[in-house]
Formats: sequence, structure tokens, C-alpha cells
Amino acid sequence: MVKFKIVRLCKEDAMTAIPVAMSRYDLEMVAELLQKTGYQIEDKGVMVTAISNDKEITIYPTGRMFISGVSSKDEAVEVAEITYSIIASSREY
Repeated sequence: MVKFKIVRLCKEDAMTAIPVAMSRYDLEMVAELLQKTGYQIEDKGVMVTAISNDKEITIYPTGRMFISGVSSKDEAVEVAEITYSIIASSREY
């Protein structure tokens, strides 16, 4: 499992998950894996945006995630953990 820290952003309903260790993710594979599990995907080339259950998650090649639609740090941690587990096989070591 990816170790990460959660940082609250200026927006009240948005946080970011930042991996502690340097990582790279294959965004093409990220989009495919998330779409297979029911997420609505917007692939913008340099990032992937996934939408599910009123949550929008933008994933960057470094594994950093921008999570909007969350009301607490605990909720952001839960969303990040689920998302990292889905995209784990797209991680390039």
C-alpha cells in the first residue's frame, strides 16, 4: 500500500494526497483500471480525472491526487486508500 499524507487545500471540500515515496504511474493504465471499476474517466493527457459517488479525483503521474467532494480528512484518506488500491498495478517502480 502506498504511504501518503493528506493536505487540506484552500477549498473546504478538497484535499490532496501526496505519496511519501517518489513514484510514477502509467496514466493510461490508471484510466483503464478505474474505468473497469465503475469510475467515469476524463483523460487529459498529463492527468486523469475520475468521478464516482460525488467525488472527483484527479491523479497525476507522480501519484499525487487532488480529491474534491470530501468533507473531512478521514473521508479523504478513505478515498485515497481505495483509489491507490485500484491503481496499484499501474505503478512503475
